[in-house]
Amino acid sequence: MGSLKGVDYDDPAVKYRGERILGLLAKLLGLHERRRPVGLDLAIDVFYALFLPVPMLVDTGGLEERLILEAMLRSPRMPEVKKYTVADSIASSVAAVSFLYHLLNASRNTEGIMGGPSSQSPGEADNKGLGDAVEEALREAAKTAGAAREIEAAVNSVAAGSGSFLNLEDAIQDVYRLAGNTELRELLEYLRSMDALKPAVTVKRRTRIKYSRGEIEGYELGSDLERVEPSELAIPPMLFYAKLAESRLTLYEKKLPEPIGPVYMLLDKSGSMVGTKMLWAKAVTVAMARRALSEGRAFYLRFFDSVPYPMVRLRRRLRGREVVKMLDYVARIKASGGTDITRAIMSALEDLRNHRVTGTSDVILVTDGEDRVTVDLVKSELRRTRARLISVMIHGDNTDLRNASDKYLKVTSLSAGEALKIIEL
Repeated sequence: MGSLKGVDYDDPAVKYRGERILGLLAKLLGLHERRRPVGLDLAIDVFYALFLPVPMLVDTGGLEERLILEAMLRSPRMPEVKKYTVADSIASSVAAVSFLYHLLNASRNTEGIMGGPSSQSPGEADNKGLGDAVEEALREAAKTAGAAREIEAAVNSVAAGSGSFLNLEDAIQDVYRLAGNTELRELLEYLRSMDALKPAVTVKRRTRIKYSRGEIEGYELGSDLERVEPSELAIPPMLFYAKLAESRLTLYEKKLPEPIGPVYMLLDKSGSMVGTKMLWAKAVTVAMARRALSEGRAFYLRFFDSVPYPMVRLRRRLRGREVVKMLDYVARIKASGGTDITRAIMSALEDLRNHRVTGTSDVILVTDGEDRVTVDLVKSELRRTRARLISVMIHGDNTDLRNASDKYLKVTSLSAGEALKIIEL
């Protein structure tokens, strides 16, 4: 049994949480999945000590487990961690893994927690060593938990307005890895500066087109018997037929949103995009994903230099893990290599055809390259795919790309305001 009051250690859901924490901890320590670096009860206790608003100790469990929990609950750092973790299962799981990992690395008395309860009572020096290890582990757990909450907020902001309920329970390992990514933190900070100016951006409403089996929006005159207003059936037959012949029957006006294709982002990651250019382009990408999904559009992303890189796709029916993987992908990409714009555009159009998208798609190309573009080929493939090319040129000009694009935008200031203007346009 563990050491916390009110926790059912035999509950399968409780055991599952502990096992998942141990599995990720074993991977971080380079151990086999089946080898437990600490006891299951300790993993459960650490999770619920962070998750519960007021965890209470009981006189059960192993001696060392209780000593660890007592040191945790007494620590002045504990409130700093719990402001991120209380009632948040994702942040609590990530913080529990971080705590146990750094506890094992920092503690001078790991033999007991590696193998269960110790056979001897720790001395004063051992207690002090354990207390120092707990303090160090809580300091790291606070950083990780804070980053995890930022990632959760970013994931939910991407899905805002999409109608999807995002659950990150299946993405804890990915969230933990992202929490330690310094470039992602810079990207999220940039996005926050964009959000401060967000009222300047308006979400465009999709155009609605007439459709006999659509949603009722009003009334009109005509002769379509499928849409006739019921009161017309109550008039004398001769008058009804006269109005039918003259197309003067009162009908329901029905409409549906016009089919619209996905947004496809193509990001140049060549060597010249290093630094602020790359960070700005990544921030525009995440913000564009939010915009596309809020308008009910799928979102595609592909980086390129001299060759196209793997594609990431966010469907309209979104899952939380998909967004986490996109953020991970965006954060890990580094600027390097040459530039082949034509090849990148052809790959994007082929992706759209292979996925058989409906409606008009928008391919948004962000680059600073002066590579030659095969204009006639690009234009013919765009028409074939029913796609528009919107080019965003950073600090430069490309005549071929200007001629091939439906819209050509030049960026001179890599600011949050300029990014929002691009998204609006």
